[in-house]
Amino acid sequence: MSNGLLFTAAALLVITAVAHSILGERRLLGPLLARHDGILASDLARFILRFAWHLTSVTWAILALILVQLVRDPATARFWAAAATGVAFTGIGLYDAVATRGRHVGWPLLTAIGIAALLSLR
Repeated sequence: MSNGLLFTAAALLVITAVAHSILGERRLLGPLLARHDGILASDLARFILRFAWHLTSVTWAILALILVQLVRDPATARFWAAAATGVAFTGIGLYDAVATRGRHVGWPLLTAIGIAALLSLR
């Protein structure tokens, strides 16, 4: 029973992540970013808003993978949690650094999260 509930939670996380990214882009981010006044006049702020929105979805997908692995093979769940976090956050942090030309203060921390997670696999 509890395994089925974990699979259900994982499926709902994936569905929520996909809906969050697609519907959020169409119904919230797109209309909001059509404005160019106030803080939205800043290209960096506009990037960070979209970036953070989709980072939430990626994080939910990682959590879904961890839940599935807890059911499939609990002994390897730690590995998959660290590997997925490491790969995702290293990539996310480096993408952030390149896309903002280093102007977003979060990129070093995001990258460090990924690297620390990957180094934990040693």
